[in-house]
Amino acid sequence: MEIGVEANGLNRQICETDNMSASDASVHTTANKGMHGNGVLQPVSIVHVQPADEDQESNCGESNLIHIEVRLRSTRNLNAFSTPDKCNVFKEYIKTVENIYNWRPLNIEDEVLALTADRIVVCSAKYSDGQRLVLENDDIRLAKVHIYAVKDFGPMPQDLKIDESDDTTSSSSIGSHHHEMPCKEFEDLWEVLVYDDDIKSELLSYAYALLQLSDRGANSNVLAINRLILLHGPPGTGKTTVCKALAQRLSIRLSNRYKRSIFVEVNSHSLFSKWFSESGKLIGKLFEEIQELASHTNYLVCVLIDEVESLTMGRNAAFSGADPSDSVRAVNAVLTQLDKIKRFPNVLVLATSNISTALDSAFVDRTDICRMVGNPSSKAACVILASAIAEFQRIKVITEWPKLFLNNVENEKCIEEVECLKRLAGECAGLSGRAIRKLPILAYSKCSEDKPCVKQLLHSLEKAIKDVAISHTVKQT
Repeated sequence: MEIGVEANGLNRQICETDNMSASDASVHTTANKGMHGNGVLQPVSIVHVQPADEDQESNCGESNLIHIEVRLRSTRNLNAFSTPDKCNVFKEYIKTVENIYNWRPLNIEDEVLALTADRIVVCSAKYSDGQRLVLENDDIRLAKVHIYAVKDFGPMPQDLKIDESDDTTSSSSIGSHHHEMPCKEFEDLWEVLVYDDDIKSELLSYAYALLQLSDRGANSNVLAINRLILLHGPPGTGKTTVCKALAQRLSIRLSNRYKRSIFVEVNSHSLFSKWFSESGKLIGKLFEEIQELASHTNYLVCVLIDEVESLTMGRNAAFSGADPSDSVRAVNAVLTQLDKIKRFPNVLVLATSNISTALDSAFVDRTDICRMVGNPSSKAACVILASAIAEFQRIKVITEWPKLFLNNVENEKCIEEVECLKRLAGECAGLSGRAIRKLPILAYSKCSEDKPCVKQLLHSLEKAIKDVAISHTVKQT
């Protein structure tokens, strides 16, 4: 497997060509679970994409299809580029690019094109993340072009209140935050996520298939479709980030079907009340608002329930407490509401959990896909560290990398800096992706010089890893 990283606008790779062992994370579908356990949104501009013909539409789910995502500099240009002829301009430009890497932004060298588009990404589920794409003319001809512009509104808090007429027995809190997608906040999340397997492409293909089947009127009694995805694993592995990045990609891929895409980030902790039995009512109120959004058939609604164990803890375990009735009501309310929103084909629910064994078995049974997201391997850690150091170079706080390191790592494995980085990545075993991304900052703070060279930074990085490893060991004991 090849793991790629984009640095300073250069299409390049830090990769290992030897076979990588598959992740121990397993995928559980509905056929094989293997687990127990009021603000008003304002109108926005419509994102237009190239209308797909019937042949393209029928082939859109195939893994060998090429997607071209084009981000425009301004929403004012969306209408102008909604025609097939305008989209073909980007296809023709792709033919002139020599090296294209999966999910890596291109350098837009065409000055005229760069005035309109500030980002072009070519991607396919057939290739690994960062792998060099081998494109034939037919691949580009059949490619789907998705043209979009990001919104920079920021999250909109939604008040949650049961009874506005009785302030003595009810309280108001922020039940969720709404994001208009594609949004600027989520734009770069997909590329910075590094995994050993193809979990990102897998989730994107599966979620896309769920929404397509539902939109075409699939009978949920025949096909078990709940549009509920659960990601579980240790903290800091990027579960929440994957969900946000996935929703962003879906809003772009499906923008010719849904004129608006809304991301609802549920504040799980606000759904618990000090008043007896009020938690279930708060959950019901929240899902009523989600159903109101979903009632617009041209809206795509993605719901994120982070740390879902706080709402769906196993009811058997709850009865061991002194007063389990309210928590049981909360679980029952969540399950009931999930069953209700099944009738809306434009709703996708994404959930994350750090404690999968604590989840109620009835909730897990409702998931379409239950995916383990584990800590990165040494190869993934190497890419994470390299991307962080490349960012240091981009903002000019360290000296330039050796040219051979950027351009031809595979054939120059004797380079001292490369070997040092690989060795240090191997020492990051057991650390989460979040912890690994903190290491370069800690290393930079330890450098004695204001603008250290790469060797000096790697030397400080070695010290930082040892310090974090000691701290990690102490926490475990």
